[in-house]
Amino acid sequence: MFLSTSTNDIGSHIQWKSNLYDTLHAAINMGMYSLQFFMGNPKGFTRATINDSDIKKAKKLNSEFPCNVFSHAPYLYNLCGSKNSLAWNGDKNQDEKTKVVMKNLEYELKIISNFTEKSNGVIVHPGNYTDRHVGLLKIAETINMMKFSKNSNLLLENAAGQGTSLCTTFKEIKTILDNIDEDRLKHVHVCLDTAHIYGYGEYNIEHLDEMIRMFQEFQDIIGIDKLKLIHLNDSSAACKSRKDRHELIGEGLIWSNNKDSLKYLLDFADKHKIPLVLETTPTDIFKFE
Repeated sequence: MFLSTSTNDIGSHIQWKSNLYDTLHAAINMGMYSLQFFMGNPKGFTRATINDSDIKKAKKLNSEFPCNVFSHAPYLYNLCGSKNSLAWNGDKNQDEKTKVVMKNLEYELKIISNFTEKSNGVIVHPGNYTDRHVGLLKIAETINMMKFSKNSNLLLENAAGQGTSLCTTFKEIKTILDNIDEDRLKHVHVCLDTAHIYGYGEYNIEHLDEMIRMFQEFQDIIGIDKLKLIHLNDSSAACKSRKDRHELIGEGLIWSNNKDSLKYLLDFADKHKIPLVLETTPTDIFKFE
């Protein structure tokens, strides 16, 4: 342990154990209060089929040992359509592909919405497109066509700026949120990844003053009430590199030397009841007590 924290909402990404109950059970056995998993191949479209018995057992376990439950959508999803062809723009083949993404997301949202003891959600990398403003509006258009289950939460994750990926800035995320219908907006939130923030480079969060500025501007632009999860990752890629390179906490370029900004982040998350998920290795959570 190298850093104490008062937050009881920290956990890790964990490998899928073929069903919900076993995945949740494995996380609880490791002492996690938050967990995240891929409900299928992260580089494919097929999601695990979950039966009612598994949901019932997992819900009972979650009621006995409450924790925040998140799944991460596949990396291939692009709510714009594709980087070369927009959805809902006359290309029927592209529209059908985007409908598959929507259907899969709706299914995953429905499954994860069963976990209401604490927070829940499905994280998605929103998409990429060459014309940034057009792409952001297209993401909102796709979300406005989705059906959201009761208690479901879709979390838009910020990007590190690689290629034509969207949502690199808070203003880009806000553009999406501003164009989502009111009845769907209550289901759409934000997941903030610290390695992505650092890689993009608008905020050099290895420094305390930059971490403070980052959270203040999130509040001013989006609102802290929309921040439902923090991906707590160090980075092996330099600030402003626009590369997504996760590293173990304290072993990357953000927090290998000074941990003042990390302590501030932990206190901020605790104050605002924001869950934390590490995405490197589950055992990294043992650095925090």
